[in-house]
Amino acid sequence: MSKVLNRERLTPHIQTTPPGPNAKAWARFHRRYAAHATYFYDFVWDRSARATGPFCTDVDGNIIIDFASHVASSPLGYNHPEIIAMAQKIAAVDPDRYAGTDFIGAWGQDPKNCDIPTPSHLHYKLMEITKPFGFDVAFFSNSGAEAVENAIKICYDHRKNHGYGICFYGAFHGRTLGALSLNRSRGVHRDWYPQIPRIIDVPYCFCTGTCSCGWKVYSILRKGIISRLAQILDPEIGLINPDEVAYIIIEPVLGEGGYDIPNPDFIREVAAIAKTNGIPLICDEIQSGLGRTGKWWACEHFDIRPDIITSAKALRIGATLGRRDIFPRETKRIGSTWGEGNAISTGMGYKVIEIIQKENLLDNATRMGRHLLDGLTDIQSRHSFLHHPRGLGLMVAVSVASDKIRNRILEKAFKKGLLILGCGFESIRFLPPLNVTQREIDIALNIFDDVLKGL
Repeated sequence: MSKVLNRERLTPHIQTTPPGPNAKAWARFHRRYAAHATYFYDFVWDRSARATGPFCTDVDGNIIIDFASHVASSPLGYNHPEIIAMAQKIAAVDPDRYAGTDFIGAWGQDPKNCDIPTPSHLHYKLMEITKPFGFDVAFFSNSGAEAVENAIKICYDHRKNHGYGICFYGAFHGRTLGALSLNRSRGVHRDWYPQIPRIIDVPYCFCTGTCSCGWKVYSILRKGIISRLAQILDPEIGLINPDEVAYIIIEPVLGEGGYDIPNPDFIREVAAIAKTNGIPLICDEIQSGLGRTGKWWACEHFDIRPDIITSAKALRIGATLGRRDIFPRETKRIGSTWGEGNAISTGMGYKVIEIIQKENLLDNATRMGRHLLDGLTDIQSRHSFLHHPRGLGLMVAVSVASDKIRNRILEKAFKKGLLILGCGFESIRFLPPLNVTQREIDIALNIFDDVLKGL
């Protein structure tokens, strides 16, 4: 039986209110020995069942419309035929599919005449879509957190100074020890874990009028109102010499922290301060990159040029991208067991980029994102407890009064066949696949509206 459903006529179908008995049984089975971690236990999708685009089948036979895209890790939805075909071909070879950094895995004798993209080809493809930044080097790893770890290691090596790092309120950069030292979205991520020293945090300004978040401060009379970052690094009144700063790391759109879009003047000033002082600027694009916002990289919306970009999720592997003059030249300064990504994942990452290009999905993300945001704005006008619909491309969110209300909405939406997730403390995020259609967005909006009416 084909695993692909007829997407053009498909709608969510709930035959057993989720989580059904099979989902509960799978959750119990999984939790018996699995460490307690971040799971949405009610959603147990059946990998053996049919799925296509944003639609999948859970273990109780329910058809779900997935507007979470596995937290942006599935940019083309379920079972894109080109991804399936290529993955099956690569998987037929062992152990190449697990090959790491110690050996180069080829496919045939000529790298320029090759019908399967290898890790080598993914390097070229990533340089193609980072050309505006002048990038010419990449390092692959397993995950977004590892991409961040390598980014800060590269900066420490490049600067060889006192190693101050600057991050922002609401930030989420991963859960490994180095990356979580930069997290400012939830205390639970960092409590009782040792931290990298000399990390300074400053407000992430998404104010749309007069700044009230603390980014703008009154300093001394002759300087007047300046940004908090400018104050910290000021040669006269600052607390830190810019020469002591190893890096500034920022999400061009906050992810886990709440899907907040930065004030353009704020993020441009951050980039300008970094450039003026020769401080490497890292843009964490793990959730916002690879077309999610309608451009390859969310930082392009603000006309800034990072020195390093971290990517993962939609790319299927972790990647630290930048300029060769910043990366270490000495062998063994960076590396890992899976330092070139396994062959299946890198091939799929290449194919994802190729499909986005071929199917014009940057344009689709822009158009469908606007339709989704317009729909949420219309719904918000009818429900007083909903506020602040916002988004770039298909990275969209809306807020409610509390996490308690938010969680009720998420639960009720799922019972009606719509999978959406929370972020921050009171926001709901919408992450459909980049090839989502207007019909599918309207289905999700109608379910969402019905849930709100029920409240």
